[in-house]
Amino acid sequence: MGVVRTKSLVSSIYTYFGFMLGAINIYLMTKYFAPAENGLTRTLFEISTLMTSVACLGIPTLVARYYPYYKALPQKKMDLLTLAFALGGIGLLIVFAGSYFLEPLIIRKFSGKSPLLVEYFYISYPLVFFFLGFQIMEVHAWNQHKTILSNFMKEVVFRVFHTILVLAFIFGLIRFHTFMNFFGFTYAVTFFGLFLYFWYKKQLPLGRLPSQVTKDLGKQMLRFTAFIFASNVITIISLTIDSILISSFKGLEFAAVFTLATYICTIIDVPQRSMISIGVPIIAQSWKDNDMANIANVYTKSSINLLIFSSFIFSIIWLNLDDAFEFLQLPAIYHEGKQLVLILGITKIIELGTGLNSQVISTSPRWRFELQSHLILLALTLPLNYYFVKTYGIMGAGVAQLISLTIYNGIRYIFLWKNYNMQPFTKQTLYSIILTLSLYFIVSRLINISVPLLNMIARTIVFAAIYGFVVIRLNLSEDITILYKKGISLVVSKIGRR
Repeated sequence: MGVVRTKSLVSSIYTYFGFMLGAINIYLMTKYFAPAENGLTRTLFEISTLMTSVACLGIPTLVARYYPYYKALPQKKMDLLTLAFALGGIGLLIVFAGSYFLEPLIIRKFSGKSPLLVEYFYISYPLVFFFLGFQIMEVHAWNQHKTILSNFMKEVVFRVFHTILVLAFIFGLIRFHTFMNFFGFTYAVTFFGLFLYFWYKKQLPLGRLPSQVTKDLGKQMLRFTAFIFASNVITIISLTIDSILISSFKGLEFAAVFTLATYICTIIDVPQRSMISIGVPIIAQSWKDNDMANIANVYTKSSINLLIFSSFIFSIIWLNLDDAFEFLQLPAIYHEGKQLVLILGITKIIELGTGLNSQVISTSPRWRFELQSHLILLALTLPLNYYFVKTYGIMGAGVAQLISLTIYNGIRYIFLWKNYNMQPFTKQTLYSIILTLSLYFIVSRLINISVPLLNMIARTIVFAAIYGFVVIRLNLSEDITILYKKGISLVVSKIGRR
């Protein structure tokens, strides 16, 4: 867990910097883009993500799962990356052909409420092409233990390029049509960044198909890929259907409101994103070595770490949300997303608090349950989203997500407990929940300054100081305590040298 702990910290720093850039982009787009234009970019991202999940055919999980069997091969014979690109090409052909035949349906469903989406639907094609390429290169980076690099490209470089486009539009250097055309190539920057780096480092094994490992494991890999592919598609449908339905039923303006609320809560995801990229190769290797103790250790520690971080981040968000809306003076329509932030934030805490359950299951011998659990999620998500979004709008999307993801993670928790005698919760879990709720109540009642900016600063400092002190004092997380002590030692040693 020490490797996970150290690299997660560095990756999280890059990720939070990227999120800061992303927050600036979101703010600028809410201020200077029409709500429909802002909502268009979000909806295109959701559609392209859904299309990419089909095109990737389960490739990223396949590469992560089977890399331990390939890494002993000479680089000239290592064909896993070649296989990944070949499957990706097939997937792209399937998706692009399918979207051509579905075009009349897309026009019929979106032309009324979201005509801009019909006009700019073609932007999804370059988004899908380069997003798929980046996903393949990203998992290759994980296997080469270059997770910090891949996170830097995904979280920082990606958003820097987006910021440049947004500023160019605001200052009148490009029109909206040109902005959208460049927008379609945002993933090209990250894909070529990783590809050229590994090509320069001579760490881009593209051996001829098939190697002996591929021959020996081919049928097993094919079955695994089919299950993971179906599972991934179902997951992405479950995660993107809400904003797509909002665009269809309510229009791109409300999709923009949903975008803002979702982005605010996505900040909670940062520690998990870093931990997944580092933890997956470790978990996969532990399954290969039958090291159940290490898997249980990663599972348990990921749960308490993610619970503490997600509870802390969301508490800061919810303490300051009203003041932030007032300080930033966002258009009135965006204020309708406030209660949605609460629902989505609680959902994130529940999801992250269950730890890396998906990664443990998908790399285990019982990986078929990955598909089965996602079928359950889809069976819950589609009818719930359709009914709640159509009836209650954006709030309905949040309620549907809360219900479906809570049941989904509960089922996965029970599966790992019953089949592998693993469950991530300890007494520290309960203490963390009590600490968060009680401290939030105290700070929100005692600190109320009439000036929004001063109120946000005061609440954040007081909450963060007390929360951090109690977490370390009670040793709620061994990893956080170790990082704190290392940080103090580093500061002391720097001061001593002076």
